[in-house]
Amino acid sequence: MNRTWLRKTIWSYLPIFCIIFSLLFFVFFQTLVEQNNRNTKDSSEVFLNQLLQSLDVSLRSIDNTLIREMVSGKLLNDFFLASGENDVFLNYQVVNRMLQLKQAMPMIDSYYLVRYRDGIVFSGVTTQLDKFSDYGFIRSRMSGNPSYTSSWSAFRPFREYPNQRPKDVVSLVRNVSLSSGTDGMMVVNVSLSAIRSMLGEAFDAKRGFVQVYDRDGQPLFDPGGAPAGGKVLAGQTSSYTGWKAETGVANGTAVAVMSSLSSVWLMLGLLVFLAGGLSIVYIARKNYKPIADLVYRIQDQFGPGKPSLGRLAVDEFAFIETAIDNFAEQSRRFRKEAEETAARRRKSLFRELLQTEHAPEELEPLALPPHERIQAFIVEIDEPERAFGRYSGRDRSLFQYVVGSAAHELFASRHPVQLWLEWTSPVRMTGILFLEAPAGDIARETAPHIASWVREHLAFTVTIGIGGAAEAGAGAGPSHRQALEALTFKAVLGHDRVIVHGETARAAVKETNKHLQAIHKLSQQLRLRQDEWRTRFEDFFRGMRECCLPRGDIAELCRYFLALMDLQLSEASKEYYELWQHEAAGPLGRAVDEFDTLDRLRERFGAVLGEFADRLDRLSGHRQHRQLLQDIRDYIAEHYANPELSLDHLGERFGLGAKYVSQLFKEEFGENFLDYLSQLRIMEAKKRLLEQPDSIQEVGERVGYANAATFRRVFRKVEGISPVDFRKRNAAI
Repeated sequence: MNRTWLRKTIWSYLPIFCIIFSLLFFVFFQTLVEQNNRNTKDSSEVFLNQLLQSLDVSLRSIDNTLIREMVSGKLLNDFFLASGENDVFLNYQVVNRMLQLKQAMPMIDSYYLVRYRDGIVFSGVTTQLDKFSDYGFIRSRMSGNPSYTSSWSAFRPFREYPNQRPKDVVSLVRNVSLSSGTDGMMVVNVSLSAIRSMLGEAFDAKRGFVQVYDRDGQPLFDPGGAPAGGKVLAGQTSSYTGWKAETGVANGTAVAVMSSLSSVWLMLGLLVFLAGGLSIVYIARKNYKPIADLVYRIQDQFGPGKPSLGRLAVDEFAFIETAIDNFAEQSRRFRKEAEETAARRRKSLFRELLQTEHAPEELEPLALPPHERIQAFIVEIDEPERAFGRYSGRDRSLFQYVVGSAAHELFASRHPVQLWLEWTSPVRMTGILFLEAPAGDIARETAPHIASWVREHLAFTVTIGIGGAAEAGAGAGPSHRQALEALTFKAVLGHDRVIVHGETARAAVKETNKHLQAIHKLSQQLRLRQDEWRTRFEDFFRGMRECCLPRGDIAELCRYFLALMDLQLSEASKEYYELWQHEAAGPLGRAVDEFDTLDRLRERFGAVLGEFADRLDRLSGHRQHRQLLQDIRDYIAEHYANPELSLDHLGERFGLGAKYVSQLFKEEFGENFLDYLSQLRIMEAKKRLLEQPDSIQEVGERVGYANAATFRRVFRKVEGISPVDFRKRNAAI
């Protein structure tokens, strides 16, 4: 007996006990954590105060040393009062003195002196102010309000010489005034790496983190180096530098330490929890005893002993009802499961027979009819979304049953043949014929009658693909694949027909290169808004129909056209590309994904491209220089063979700058001038190579290439092969 009522009674008490215990534990633990956080925050503020004081003392010592040197040092005063670059001895003395200061204070990375009198910057070497690599920083300080107090800059990159890699520094700037005005400034750069090193020794990165920000909010340490889950506990701002510092803990180590210290309390809490749980179980079992005695008395009526009926997962108070209804329910369930299992097994074996080269051994219990050949065919509903998808699920199931029954009757009325039909998808019914040797081509004779019956009696049509027959003992896999392949030609051949695999295989002659050339010409004429694009569009679809391409190849060619148009228009003006993206690209992509026949695809493509071409013409008519660019293109088409034809030549001819002509050409036509000219020349060169006996060099000269090597290089770039190979390949055809 599964004591459900006992468990329910126990679990009814336990949640209340656990809630009260958890609440008390949370209050205690939360109090402990809050106290720990307060202590940690107080210690973090003390630590951060000491850290900022240490940093201020280091920077202030540099500042004070610089002030003393300016006040009491004669060398720097002499330097700022001097003029010219030739006082070598004075410069030498200044260098020695600054080196002494750098040795005394290692945090100093570099320095330089700016003398306004003659625009000289001295950093060990003398440089003109406007040629100094840090001129931008000096100019920003000179343009501000003059101040005779020292100031620290924000964190910034600095390099003394142009070929040096910049260093991250903070600069101390001191304006020098020895006369009535400002005579110059002195800049001392302190390396940020030295500051990081000094501050990094003051804390353990595994336990906490420190971050310092300058007045502009730039961090001293790498922001990516902050520990995950780190929490800021304290923040202070230096009154001397104006920098803000923050510190915090890297993880919950402090909380873990406090939790370990409270292990004694946790042990006591666990003991109280255990005692409470045991008391609840004892009380529940004591209260449950009368109910158990009653259930055992009922069990005695069905057999000897208390465990006679086994472990029934039912409520004790529903035990009697469950015992009475259990046998009938199990019988109905077992019968239904057996029927569903048989149907699933039959469908699974049917699919396995369609996928294998040999008949699986599991089919033997089904007692397949004797046969010498096996053949598969597929009945597919045409335009299912429009003609079939409008019905409810129940109606579609009824139509499927009707089509299957009609197919059975049509085969049985004409030939005594064994047939196995299954709906392998919502819109495809697959059939397997078990044929005898002299049966003839039964599938090909009966399939047109099935298509005709569906067309006359139902509100939709079907297309039937037929595979070849295989020998006895083989699976229907090869024939099924042939039937699927035959259906891919429905896009070209149309709906409501019978497609035999052997015929389509002989008709499918692929001429990929011809289709790609048609795509390139169509995209070029459409992009250049030439009226001939509609003729080229019809030629492209006519070529796919003549080659009898399957649906997959048609879709790939159309996607290539969309990708080519997108690439070319993305290089044109922004207005043209946005028009393509918003008005044409989406509808054309959906047409490729959803088309069922080539005619339907051609209609949708033609409508969308026609509207796009009209919008493109209207948009182009509002653009400036449209007529000028049209004249330029006509001029190029007429004088493409001129070797001197270039952007400079066009600029002189039409009174514009060469760069401006290039920009307008690219924005209007989405193509570089040189690429456009190369295509015109190579197109004429191809005609001459095939129609004229001229040499390669003569052909190149006649289309505008005075150098034969240049002609061969451009020809190979455009066509992918050399002119010689092009002539040989096309001459052999």
